[in-house]
Amino acid sequence: MSLQRILMPVDLAYPEVVKREVEMALKLIAEKGVIDMLYVDEARVHRSMVPTAAGKVFCAQHQSAFDGVQTMLEQLVPKAHRGKSIVRNGVVFDEVVLQAKQSGVDAIVMASAKPKLRSYLLGSNAAKVVRHAPCSVFVVR
Repeated sequence: MSLQRILMPVDLAYPEVVKREVEMALKLIAEKGVIDMLYVDEARVHRSMVPTAAGKVFCAQHQSAFDGVQTMLEQLVPKAHRGKSIVRNGVVFDEVVLQAKQSGVDAIVMASAKPKLRSYLLGSNAAKVVRHAPCSVFVVR
């Protein structure tokens, strides 16, 4: 299987997991394929910062997240396979599916934690992406 474009949702708090995602993506990607990294910021969705944060804070937070994604992309993905660094605001599984559709990716490579009772009841982001993605989804544990 040789994929031309892979979308990789990442969590900036877990670079060791992102490294495993990249290893999987590199096994799947074509010689001239690219990997786009996506970080979804849920702060506005949950309104956890709304009462205390102004627009400038959100802009700074967005730039910081973008810089983090760009750094991961540069450190972990070989130059020949580097795609875009993307930061979206919203609910993780919704934004991953929307970005996959907008980018026309061939596959999504994402991590999933071992399920806890809460995941069985509510469903994990990975499970929701698998059900709704417009392309193949590879889940790295």
